[in-house]
Amino acid sequence: MKKQEMKTARYYYIDFLRVIAIIMMFIYHVFMVFVAEWGWHIKNKETSNVLLEINYWMASFRMPLLFFVSGYISYILMLRLNWKAFTIQRFIRLIIPTIIWTFILVAPQIYFERKLEGIDQSYFEFYQSFLEFKWWPNGNFHWLHLWFIPYLFCYNILSIPLFLLLKKNNRITKALSSFFKEPVSIFVFILIAILPCTFLSFYYKTTYDLINDWGRHSFFIFFIIAGLLLFRFQQIMTIIETKRHLFLSFAFLSILIINILRWNSWEPFDVWDNWIEKPQTYLFIGIINFNSWMWVFTFLGYGKKYLNKSSKLLNYMNTAVYPFYILHQTVIVIVGFYVVRTKDNISLKLLFLLIICFAITFLVYHLFIRPNNTIRFLFGMKRKNIK
Repeated sequence: MKKQEMKTARYYYIDFLRVIAIIMMFIYHVFMVFVAEWGWHIKNKETSNVLLEINYWMASFRMPLLFFVSGYISYILMLRLNWKAFTIQRFIRLIIPTIIWTFILVAPQIYFERKLEGIDQSYFEFYQSFLEFKWWPNGNFHWLHLWFIPYLFCYNILSIPLFLLLKKNNRITKALSSFFKEPVSIFVFILIAILPCTFLSFYYKTTYDLINDWGRHSFFIFFIIAGLLLFRFQQIMTIIETKRHLFLSFAFLSILIINILRWNSWEPFDVWDNWIEKPQTYLFIGIINFNSWMWVFTFLGYGKKYLNKSSKLLNYMNTAVYPFYILHQTVIVIVGFYVVRTKDNISLKLLFLLIICFAITFLVYHLFIRPNNTIRFLFGMKRKNIK
């Protein structure tokens, strides 16, 4: 495909995968209210191990898939914009909404979490502690689920030099193009991508504060790089589509191995006191990371094969997903706060939250955000031509 065609082409399956990733994120966060063992902002007294297993599976690839899609789309944006315009566009679309909605939509989440813990404060009294900027959970300030946006901004900016290298036709890109013609090249790339996180994740706890989160950075940034590489060298996408059954097989086998170890308490952390010194520990973490890559490539392969179709519904949803993502967790936390205090059974509460939170988030978008250009700007959306 020629460069001009690459600039203007629409990759519908990528749009579909972005929508799927956001819908999974919504379901994942609703499930978190009822998931056993894991903490969250709002928790029901009765919890579910079945929901825990579903969330464990989704957690392995939903954010990596979102970062991959973002990397893929950023290559298209950089083809259309120079690096300065790209940086400004990313700042307007990503950083401005993060700042605004942290103060408006995140603060209520922490307030209702604290109310469930037993504080007796008005929202105004609480908000003063929010403005002390002491990082949650010890303090009351955080960007919570919005962490993805500033991370993406940083990765986008850091990927500009790689894009400038990849867009040239020189010896390096010709060598890479030749290398990526073979299926084994994908596994070589995955091996390189897995190694940093496998080791750094032990020494850097997940913080989502951007500054100290090196374990997560070493994991997520390779999905951005993969998005850039796979867009530049489209033959890899063809291989992934052709070999989609192979990736599904590896994804299935790796999650099976992981769960056999988890369910029997055979994880290295359960077996050895000095697990950090055991090579089996690094192999286990390597399998977990490998599993994430296999699910992402499985979705890519099947998505490219079966979802590369345009539709009005896809266009609508593709526009809606970003503000939907910004809004959804606040709605879940507030509605969840009242739902978990009722005496209804867990199934009814779960069904109620799924339906009502989706409806509220969707209607807020459709009625108030979508038609108003000022609000669209605050949510990082393109201006709409209003007749």
